[in-house]
Amino acid sequence: MLYKKLKNMRTIYRFVILFYLTLIPVVLHASIEVVGKLKHVKTGNSGDIYKGRIKIQNSGDYAQEVRVYQTDLLYNYEDYTLYDPPVTHNRSNANWIQYSPKTTIVNAKETQFIQYEVSIPKNDTISGTYWSVLMVEGVNPIDPNEEGKLNINTITRYAIQIVTEIGDKGLGELQFMEPTIINEGGKIFLAIDIINSGDHYISPEVSLELYDENGVSMKKIEAGRKGIFPTTSTRFRVDLEGIEGNKTYQAIIIAAGKDDDVFGIEYTLYF
Repeated sequence: MLYKKLKNMRTIYRFVILFYLTLIPVVLHASIEVVGKLKHVKTGNSGDIYKGRIKIQNSGDYAQEVRVYQTDLLYNYEDYTLYDPPVTHNRSNANWIQYSPKTTIVNAKETQFIQYEVSIPKNDTISGTYWSVLMVEGVNPIDPNEEGKLNINTITRYAIQIVTEIGDKGLGELQFMEPTIINEGGKIFLAIDIINSGDHYISPEVSLELYDENGVSMKKIEAGRKGIFPTTSTRFRVDLEGIEGNKTYQAIIIAAGKDDDVFGIEYTLYF
C-alpha cells in the first residue's frame, strides 16, 4: 500500500575517467579541475532568465585545451544513459541553456570561468524540476612526432548538473517497487527500488522498520539518502545482517524527504 505524501515537497556528479591506449612514449596526465559544486540549482518562474558560472583551473605545469559540451542524463536503479541533445527527455532544460566558451586554452596554474545563461520559457504549463548536464573535459595534446611505445592517456570529464526548479508548482510523489532479497558475497540485503513519479527532485532518507508477528518492534535499519529526479529511479540497499532468518516479519519502509514529506509502504518480509 502506497502512502501519499504528507506535505508538498521541495544529484553525474562525479567525474568520469576514461582510459585510452595509444602508441606514444610519454604519459600525459590530466590537470584540469572543476572547482566548487558539481550541481547548480536555481529556482525561477516562467519567463525568468538567470546566469551562473563554472570555475575551472589548470593545476598542471603546461597549458591545456578544455572542451565544454551538453548532455542529458537519465538513470534508473540499474543503469544510467547520457544523451546528446536534441535526443533527450521531457524533463530536460538543455534547450534553455546558452554557455560560453565551447573551447578554451587554460594556461598552467590559471583559473577561468565557463559562463552560462538559463532562459525559462514563458509557458504556464511547466512545473517542477528540469535538468541537464554540462560536461567539462580536458583535452590532452598528442605529439605526432613521438611513436613506438605504449602510453595511457587519462581524460577527466566533469559533469556539472544544471538544475532549474519552477517555483512551487508541481507535486512530489514516490512509487515503491516490490522489494527484493539479494545475496552478494554471502551477505543478505533488501533492495528497495523507488521511482520518482512526481514533478520535483526528491532526496529521501530511507529506513526499514521490522516487527514480529505480534507487532513488537524488532529493529530499525537506515538505508541512507539519495536524490531522485522526476521520471528516474534509484536503489536503496538495507543490510539484513544480524536479522534472524526463516521467519516472517512485518516491514514498514519509510522514505522521508528533507521538507517533511513522508512516503511509505507496508510489506510482509520472509527470508
